[in-house]
Formats: sequence, structure tokens, C-alpha cells
Amino acid sequence: MHPPWLSILRVPPLLRPFRPPNIRHNPPKPRLFTHNSQLLLISPASPRPQLPFLYTPSGLRPLRARNGINLQFQLSRLLTTESKNYIKEQVWLASKWTAYGWTAVALFFVMAFGIQEERLERKFPSPREWTWWSRRSWRCAKGQELAGASDEGMTDWAIAGGNYRHLIGRLEDPSTDGAGLKELDEGGILVAGVGKTGLDVNGKSEPWRRGYYEALMGAARAAEHLDGWLSDDTRGISFPPEVVIGPSNPRPKPVPVGACSAPLEKDCSPAFDPPETFYMKILTTAGFTTRQRLDAALAYADWLDFKGLPASAEEMYDWGLDIAMGSLPTGVDNVVDTKTGVINADKANSVTSNILLATTSLAIHHAQNANLSTALPILLSVLRARRSLPDSPPPILRFSETGEDDLQPSIFSTITSLLRSLIVAPPYPPEPPSGNELPRRDAKGICEEAGIMTNIGEILFASSPSSQEAGLGWTREAVDIAESTFAESDTDLEGKKRCQECLDVGLGNWRKMVGKLVVAENKERQANRGKSGWFGMGTKDNGEGEGRWMQEERVVEERMKSARAILTQQRLAKSGAGDGGTLLFG
Repeated sequence: MHPPWLSILRVPPLLRPFRPPNIRHNPPKPRLFTHNSQLLLISPASPRPQLPFLYTPSGLRPLRARNGINLQFQLSRLLTTESKNYIKEQVWLASKWTAYGWTAVALFFVMAFGIQEERLERKFPSPREWTWWSRRSWRCAKGQELAGASDEGMTDWAIAGGNYRHLIGRLEDPSTDGAGLKELDEGGILVAGVGKTGLDVNGKSEPWRRGYYEALMGAARAAEHLDGWLSDDTRGISFPPEVVIGPSNPRPKPVPVGACSAPLEKDCSPAFDPPETFYMKILTTAGFTTRQRLDAALAYADWLDFKGLPASAEEMYDWGLDIAMGSLPTGVDNVVDTKTGVINADKANSVTSNILLATTSLAIHHAQNANLSTALPILLSVLRARRSLPDSPPPILRFSETGEDDLQPSIFSTITSLLRSLIVAPPYPPEPPSGNELPRRDAKGICEEAGIMTNIGEILFASSPSSQEAGLGWTREAVDIAESTFAESDTDLEGKKRCQECLDVGLGNWRKMVGKLVVAENKERQANRGKSGWFGMGTKDNGEGEGRWMQEERVVEERMKSARAILTQQRLAKSGAGDGGTLLFG
């Protein structure tokens, strides 16, 4: 038996230990259960040995992962507990802020829509008893119609007319806004070429009736602008007749650049009802005021004049005159001669605003159709009746002891009224006058006289060469009256606007009249140049110097400059007197 030490010596000493020394410069930190930190998928310093057979390299599994094999294994290695929580948190934050953003955008558009509707409602007030959809149709129609009157753009009469027609349909529908309306006869009255006549609206309030009347007048204006237009039934778009392709238009005009393609005539129908449909509905409706029916009759007569139907237009003017005279008090008659339209001199104290308007419109109709001998007596009678009206009382001004106007609001009341106007909707405008009252000779009436004098001057100037100077004298006097009334401090805004119109037309007519006289004077001077009397004793015109009418032409230019300065000071005109009005006879 060998001794113990011999076996120990027989085993050679190891060059290195069986287990390599575990030397770590950065020992791993233990994970605390109270804090979860994100770990790497493959830790660079792991407490276990990193052997190849313990994990699968990612480069060996791309094809199998694409084919759907061991996909769960790959996701389980990518989505750890910390990754899942992080992704959930980010998705929740993204969803929350996205919802907040879209909610804010939606609320902003709702707020902008409400502000726009409130602005339009204050600009175009509608009756409070109408439903919301009817009031919105009214605002859209008025906003679209008046867009062409400003710098915002052109009026799309197809859209405006569609809104007016939709509004009228709602107002006449008993299930929406037409509850309480009555037919004038059982089943209504149908007129050939016009359609159904008006209704009985006496059961409605005055704001409702006024809004219904304005909707009908707006539809009539849209019908005038859409006269002859066709609507493409396949697309619902309206086109003027000159661009429609069909047998009735062998050479259609091209559509504007960017517009829809021209339709075929076989696919089209009338875009809108004729204007007489709406005018006759107003004239046959029971419940409208005298002025409303008179305005509709005069507008319809003006449309007939435009269409080249002077006989029909004259009948409509006579109808308007009958409407105005029908509102006179009982026992008052023979105010106007129905055959000639002249106001009787002994009945001037019974003349109403409606009679003055009807007779003036009838006279202008005769003048435009060259019936000068009929138009001149009517205008002279209207001028005589206006000058015999009672003067309006002067405005009452109250002053405090300090000499300041008591009606001047204070700063506090101004701020209070401003804040109140932002919160409380303004009231519906008051009822306008019916025209059955005796007018007053105020500033606006004086400017109306100036306008009538301008028309008389035009008629006299166009009647014959012998009456041209008389017509020019009437025009000069009209300009003087309009300018002096406009410059007065107590003239209200409405009177100033009317005086501005009269001054503009009067100056324009004056310049055109003098221009024609200057041309005639130059021709006469050219013809008389170098001629002398018998035996050389007559005068000899060499064509030098200024004639009478050339000097007056310079006076007219100076008056236009001064009028332009006055208009600029009052801030009622943008560019002064301009070119003035147009003569009735060219």
C-alpha cells in the first residue's frame, strides 16, 4: 500500500484553476421590487454565462419569423413588461390629446358659426317668431343678395333665389311657420300664367307679415335676374341661356374659365319662376300695407318697361295709383285726375306720400317713353303739391345749465350700452310708415323737390331747341337747392343721402346739357368764321376766345369740385360727384 503522499505527488499540479476567476469591474446591481427599470434584452454583464446554445441568434430566424413561425416568441422577447407599459402609456396620451384637439377644433367651428350667424342676424334682422331654419334661410338669402353691393364679391342669384324660395315655402307651410294662414277662396285662386294668388295673412303679427313681404320681393328680384336662365336637371346648376347647347342656340358662347361645362338643352328646365308670380302674389295678398302693395306694383311696372311692354307697364302704374287713392279717408276723392294723372290744385291738402310716389313714377314712365306732353303736367302738379305741404317742426334740443347737450351720453352709459348690445339681441326694427299720412316738407322732401325739378329740366331740354335754356335753368336751380340743403347742419342722415343723389344727378345732367350746347356753339362759330355783314359793316367772328357755353362749362367744373369737397367732408361719398346721372333721353 502506497503511502498517501505518493498519490498526491503523482498528480501533476494544475496550470490554472478549474473555474476562472469571477472578476467584474462593474458588478450587476440587484433589481429592487419597488422599482422597475427597463432592462436590455441582452445584458452585457449577466450573472449567467453567455453560451451560444442558450439563445438563438436573430440573424438565423428572419425567414421563419416572416412565415409566421415563432412569431409569438419574437414578440415576447421584444414586448417586455416595461415595453408594454410604456406603449400603453403613450397610446393613451396620444388618444387623449387627439380627442382634446379635435374637440377644440369642433368647438371653435361651432363658435365661429354662432358668431357669424349673430353678425348676420344683427345686420339682417328676422322676425323672432320664425323657426331657426326659416331665419337662417332669410339671413343666407340677404347676405348672398347684398354681396354684390359691396367689395366682397358678386351676387349668386341662383343661390339667393333658392334661399328665398325655400323660405317662402316654409312660411306658407301650415306645419312649420304658416300656421293660421287662410285662403282667400276655398282651394285658392289660380291665374293663368301667374299661378296661385296670395293668402290672407291678417292673422299674423306685423313682423311676420313684413318678413313675408320682404321674402316675396327678394324672390321677385332674383326672378328678374334669372329671367331666361336654365337649370341643368342632371347636375342642379343654373346657366345663362347663351351658353346652353341646343337647337335654340346654334352658336353658344363659351363658359368662363373654371366654370362647369355647358349643359344640353334637352336636360334643362327653367331655373326660376317668372317675376310676375311673386308680384301678383303680393298684390293679391290680404294683410299687406298700402305702401307694400304700391312698391310691388311700381316694381312690376318697371320690370314691364324693361321688357319692352310700355302698355302693360302703364296699366300697372294706373293700378298703383288706384292702390294709393284707395287708402284716402272716406269722402275725399278727385285728388288725382285718373285720366291724366295730374294732382288737382285744390286738393293739395289731401295728398299722401303714396299719391306723390305713384304720380311721380307715372310721370317718369311717360317721359321715358317720349310722352313729354303727358309727363310734364304731372311733374309740375307734383312739384306744386310738394311745395304746399306743411313744414316739419324744428328739432327740439335740450341743454343743461352748463350749456352742454343733455342728450349727449356719458362714457359710463356708452360702455354699458355696448356691453348690453353684445349680450342682448337688438329688437326687431319698428314698423315703417304705411304712406297714408300727409307728408311734411322736411329736408328730404326739399331734396325730392330738387329731383323733380331735375326731371322737369330734362324734359324741357329734350323737348325742343327753343326750350333748352329753360331746361338748363331748372337744372341750375335744382343743383342750388340740393347743395344748400345738403350743407345745412340740421339735415338728418336720410335727407343728406337723398340730397347727395339729387346733387350727383343734377350736376351730371348740367354738365351734359352744357356739353351739348358747347358742341352746337362751336359748330356755329365754325360756320360763321370769316363771314361779315353787307358792305363789310357786320361783325367778323375769327373763332378765337371762349363762348358763352364754354364759360358755363368751366363754371360747372368748379361747382363739381366744390360739391366733391362737401361730399368728402361729410364722408357720404367715396369718390365725389363722379360722372353724375344719366339723361332720360340720351
